[in-house]
Amino acid sequence: MRHFAANYVFTGTDFIKNCCLSFSDDGRLVEIGAENSGLEERERMIFLNGIICPQFDTKRFRNNDMHLKDFLFSLESHFDENTSLPVVLLEGVDLQTLNFTNETIAKEIY
Repeated sequence: MRHFAANYVFTGTDFIKNCCLSFSDDGRLVEIGAENSGLEERERMIFLNGIICPQFDTKRFRNNDMHLKDFLFSLESHFDENTSLPVVLLEGVDLQTLNFTNETIAKEIY
């Protein structure tokens, strides 16, 4: 089992602060943790600075001129029982306002 935690996880409907996602060894999503579940140490856990969200076409991200929340809600992508790695990490976001900055990048997590 692998675990990825981040400042926020965007599930497709909600932002969960300090959340942990657990994936089976074959890369399938097993659990979306509760708020602050990412603060508990687990074997094979990586804590990432930013927002983890379901996979999306990063071309949409590069052409984006919306606010980050509006952008994520527009993706219509959700974590569910069919989700598998990779997922996306948005780094360099303003975590106070949950908005883009000039340093924001999107990268896949494996």
